[in-house]
Amino acid sequence: MLAQDTVLIHLLVQRIAAQQVKEDGFFMKGIFRSYISNDATFNAHKKDNNIFYNGLVSLTLKHIYAYLPVQDKLSCDSIFTGQKSLFAQFKNKKGRDTYNFWRTDSAFVFPYTAWIHLLKKNSDLPDDMDDTVLSLLALAADSTTASEVHSLMQWYVNSDTNRVRILLKQYGNIPAYSTWFGKNFPVVFDICVMSNVLSFVQSYNLEWTKADSASLQFIIRILNNNDHILHPGEVAPYYGKTSIILYHLARLMSIKPIPELEALKTKLVADAVNEFANTDNMLEKIILCSAVYKWGYIPPPVPSLSYVDLENKIEKNDLPFFIGNIPSYLQDVQKDFLLKNKLGLFYHYCPAYNDALLLEYLVLKNA
Repeated sequence: MLAQDTVLIHLLVQRIAAQQVKEDGFFMKGIFRSYISNDATFNAHKKDNNIFYNGLVSLTLKHIYAYLPVQDKLSCDSIFTGQKSLFAQFKNKKGRDTYNFWRTDSAFVFPYTAWIHLLKKNSDLPDDMDDTVLSLLALAADSTTASEVHSLMQWYVNSDTNRVRILLKQYGNIPAYSTWFGKNFPVVFDICVMSNVLSFVQSYNLEWTKADSASLQFIIRILNNNDHILHPGEVAPYYGKTSIILYHLARLMSIKPIPELEALKTKLVADAVNEFANTDNMLEKIILCSAVYKWGYIPPPVPSLSYVDLENKIEKNDLPFFIGNIPSYLQDVQKDFLLKNKLGLFYHYCPAYNDALLLEYLVLKNA
């Protein structure tokens, strides 16, 4: 391992640990600070308490944990311990083992904008599959809990009684997973959410269901049609970028092989290299390189980074990893109007998670 990478890896672990909130007037204890912007530029003015980024930081650290020296492993252990009780405040109100993006107690205030109440009287969102699987993986839930939640997921799929709202109509008949657990909430497809659910299934060695296979079918059809490149905002409304879609697929495929995806691996690597060549965003290049490493290939070189570069080039990077997409679950007329006028999209940022993405890249590079 290069000496400069060794030093930066250690500093990144320490920096991530330092960003976990110990005491703050707004942010919850144990959380990683995150922010919401009205456009795709980093902005620290609108603060947000969500469990999503804690799940992602934990998942990333767990994946590279074995490659870290003892001192850094101890720092990761401290991070895991420091957030363990936090997840309970985002758990389903009735005690079910599903999780919400935002806290589920009476202190929650919808953080986007007041005019949304004109379109949707109850702005509270149901629990979602993304935060549920990320939280359960972060908590290292037992296999019984994982199996029970997986069984529950089978009720929240695209069906004749609750048809998916998707702009690309060729995918409308696939009985794949919805993003949401809400019984009276519209079905929304997202290739990244489905990748996370299948990662959960693979991690716990759960028996595949009809919905798992249908979700894989959705993913394969998107890749064959190149809609992850041509229409990323429509097949991944909550992530919105080809690079982030590729990263999710690589993370899924790194757990254990899925033959249908393995057959497309060289195409995915080529897609990632092409995206790499067409972006000047440092964090996006890092995400794409990590994906290529996970597929077992050597990516193009990334310009070297020093510790002094972290704040401006990584932590305050303008690439949002997640998008709050209000139009995705509204009626078609409302959806079309909002998307046409670029309204109802809210971009989420978490400096500590950006650091974790860089950390992962450096570990994979030197593994």
